[in-house]
Amino acid sequence: MLSFMSARILLNEAPRRLTRQCPEWPQGLADLAEPPAQLFVGGQLPPLAHSVAIVGTRAADEEACRFTRQLARELAQAGAVIVSGGAAGIDGEAHRGALEVGGRTVAILALGLHRAYPAQHAPLFAQIARSGALLCETEVQPEPARGYLFLRRNRLIAALADTLVVVQAPYKSGALSTAREAKRLKRHVFAVPAAPWDLRGTGCLELLRTGTEICSSAADILSVAGLGRPARVGAARKSRKNVSDNDGLAKEVRSVWRVARNGPVHPDQISATLDMPAAEVQEALLTLLLLGLCRQRADGTYVACGS
Repeated sequence: MLSFMSARILLNEAPRRLTRQCPEWPQGLADLAEPPAQLFVGGQLPPLAHSVAIVGTRAADEEACRFTRQLARELAQAGAVIVSGGAAGIDGEAHRGALEVGGRTVAILALGLHRAYPAQHAPLFAQIARSGALLCETEVQPEPARGYLFLRRNRLIAALADTLVVVQAPYKSGALSTAREAKRLKRHVFAVPAAPWDLRGTGCLELLRTGTEICSSAADILSVAGLGRPARVGAARKSRKNVSDNDGLAKEVRSVWRVARNGPVHPDQISATLDMPAAEVQEALLTLLLLGLCRQRADGTYVACGS
């Protein structure tokens, strides 16, 4: 059971009910095994043709929050609609980043559109409704509020967006359940690398180990979202690709890069070729990805950029 202080969401107009017959009904919901029969909307639901969901832990650290906010800013500036779950931590920063640049954002709430959860997000939700939309599957907040409603909310996040980014999430988390549903729905899924000793990011590392694409900047997302690449990020990536073999890379990273330059190669092949432990190979690949020196292919293999 969840307990929280009451804080009313101040909307300019009462929430309205959407059904599958309404022109505004999001088409992505049809992909769900159990699509909702109705939705309640506060504000104006924008077209979701180019939408990116950003999710993560409520207990996010300062660096992850800062990264999320900047990521949402750049994506919103490029024309993406930012979708998230309105929670504390990563979700809230995603919504704020979009709003800061005049972008559009949609918050999918679990507990109705009248009282805010968390309570401190009541002003944020009101702001979202003025330029985007609040969505919920239930009209009135249930009493008592139950955690399973958040899992049901997560499936809506996965279905509504074309692309999902997990910024920081533990191994057992709502964000990971959202990522699993997004993969099932054949959405693009990205994860932001985390330090191996940070338990808040173990879910992201697991996603990367199982072939999820890496997100180190907005450019990674925009390359598949049908939108333009931010000039600042694109220029940085271009300059990084000109790094030479002897430009300060650690010995292990340089060795992995040289193997990847010979063409698409699986991490297991790299490990066997170099007689290097799998964990060290994965760490080196993450370094190369972050530097823009290699890229991951859809089949889980890696290739050096420019090869």
